[in-house]
Amino acid sequence: MAGRGNTRRPVWGLCFLAALAALAIGAYFVGRQLEADVAEPRSQMTEGFGKYEEKIFQGNTYYKKTGITTLLLVGTDTDITAEQYLYRDGGRADFLLLLVIDHEAKTVRQLQIERYTMARVHMLTILGDDGGHMNMQICLSHIYGKDQKACAENTVEAVSHYLDNLGIDLYMVTDYSAVSEINDMLGGVTVTLQEDFGRDDMKPGMTLTLKGDQAERFVRGRMGVGDGTNASRQLRQREWLTGARKLMSARIKENPNFFGEMMDRLGSRLVTNVSRGRLINEFNAAFGYDIRAVEQIPGEYNYAGRTGSTEYYTTSDDVSAWIVDAFYRPAKQ
Repeated sequence: MAGRGNTRRPVWGLCFLAALAALAIGAYFVGRQLEADVAEPRSQMTEGFGKYEEKIFQGNTYYKKTGITTLLLVGTDTDITAEQYLYRDGGRADFLLLLVIDHEAKTVRQLQIERYTMARVHMLTILGDDGGHMNMQICLSHIYGKDQKACAENTVEAVSHYLDNLGIDLYMVTDYSAVSEINDMLGGVTVTLQEDFGRDDMKPGMTLTLKGDQAERFVRGRMGVGDGTNASRQLRQREWLTGARKLMSARIKENPNFFGEMMDRLGSRLVTNVSRGRLINEFNAAFGYDIRAVEQIPGEYNYAGRTGSTEYYTTSDDVSAWIVDAFYRPAKQ
């Protein structure tokens, strides 16, 4: 497992993809060109006409909202185009961001899940036999699978179970290799450095437009950067996403095909269960929605967990409170 003292350099490949997802909302005028022949149905009620899924939380009754699409964005620390030789070779899910697109409330919620979050994960043996379930860092869920699609689905299962068995409609997974490339396609995200990155061109107090491997260092760096914690790194990722969103909007206005070009750059580095047209159309429908700031379920870090690795613990009440707020409405409304 990855602990605080682990020298393996974690990779945050999906940071740029999170920006694409949030920013693609502004791509209204390009979506119809990318309409796919296959239309996956959006999540909807299954209990029959006039009925709503009911949830009791802290003595109050809530009904599940309709018209919501969930999209899980995953960034791995391993080249997802490389051939897998074992069933435990998929790489860690080092970046996890759940987008909740509410088409009725016209909002987009963003939940970043701490990679060290302790959750129920389905395991496989090296030979692919069922290894049961175990409570471990949620980032390890992506290790298990016969191929990258299976690894992605195992991560979806772990996140779904962690979030009160919430159904997740869509997922998109990519690796570390796209951070610098996409940053440069956007023209470079401008940030203000709060930490020492151990480089002459990245010192505290500098405001600079990230170029090349600077962007990768900014969103990936942990060991040897600031206090070396993932909590600090997540704050940097959110700063990068905010800047990238503004740049994306400008680029799309200049070039209606910009979003499609970025998707094309991904190629085999993208693993997903959603068609290109469906993805664009989801965001087209959400054009003009209120994109909320990135959220995180509160928890406590244990830097010397039972395995000697960093662990992040949340309570079931805090998880349920976030789920109720994002997906349910009071029955008395």
